[in-house]
Amino acid sequence: MIDVLIHSPFPKETGQGNAMTADRTELILRAAGYDVQVEAETYQGVDARCLVALNAWRSAGVVADFDRQNPGRQVVVVVTGSDINHPEMENEGSETRQTMERADALVTLHEADLKVLPERLQHKAVCIFPSVRLPAGIKHLAASGDRFEAVMSGNLRAVKNPQLAVEVAALLPIDSPIFINSYGDASAQLAAEMTHASAEVEHFNWCGKLDHATLIERMARAHILLNTSTVEGGANAICEAVTMGLPVIASDIRGNVGMLGEDYLGLFPNGDAQAAVGLLQRCIAELSFYQDLKKQVALRAPLFDFATESSAWHDLIHARLAQ
Repeated sequence: MIDVLIHSPFPKETGQGNAMTADRTELILRAAGYDVQVEAETYQGVDARCLVALNAWRSAGVVADFDRQNPGRQVVVVVTGSDINHPEMENEGSETRQTMERADALVTLHEADLKVLPERLQHKAVCIFPSVRLPAGIKHLAASGDRFEAVMSGNLRAVKNPQLAVEVAALLPIDSPIFINSYGDASAQLAAEMTHASAEVEHFNWCGKLDHATLIERMARAHILLNTSTVEGGANAICEAVTMGLPVIASDIRGNVGMLGEDYLGLFPNGDAQAAVGLLQRCIAELSFYQDLKKQVALRAPLFDFATESSAWHDLIHARLAQ
């Protein structure tokens, strides 16, 4: 029998957020001395003292299968953005809610999700911010010159709302020093749209997918990270930006607020391109405003520290295995 079985609904090769979380949690728990195994997609009958299931909605069947084969064993469910934003969250009889009811502990990845869990479940919930480990020596230091670069990081999907970034760029005056560079893979349709936008909109450029090390270097040399998402569980790019000291301009959706804090000055109303333009222009016009954003992300950076996440997971699993 092993100590902990970590289940991800996606294989590691996909690069999905759940798979990345599984990989990092395995590293943390192994370092703490636990016997750990990771599996993806289906439950394969592993005998474990504790199951850590990522995503209540996608892993509902796995939790049920584990519980049938290992009645009374500990179950920890990581509640993701797709859980919180899924219609099943409001239905007490749904598989998602039943999985959360069965769990002995629930983990959210930021404070905002913790606050919106159903009241009857909050007593067994804990917030563990995802950590970021950047390459040695990486710190934000914007490139000098006349341009003010806003960078977007992450594979393009409809919920990331890349069209809003194009709209923001189109609203900028032709002589504006602000340029938006978007990095990330895209479907054929979105790639065609972004390629067209790059040709037609002066201040926007879709740069496609880069290897992660190069992307981190580009972020460190940019002036601001721009996040235009309409739905976000908790963007890894925001964690990386905050950790390196790169200020962020982001839509005021729950996932972004949870990462950046309710009092963060760089939030704009979801979908409001003109408001986003105003914040970007203010960064140039008011140096004190830009410096305030840098101070705010510096204060949030310790939340994403690897040692902090490691300690929280160790405490949680230690408590569960002591039951």
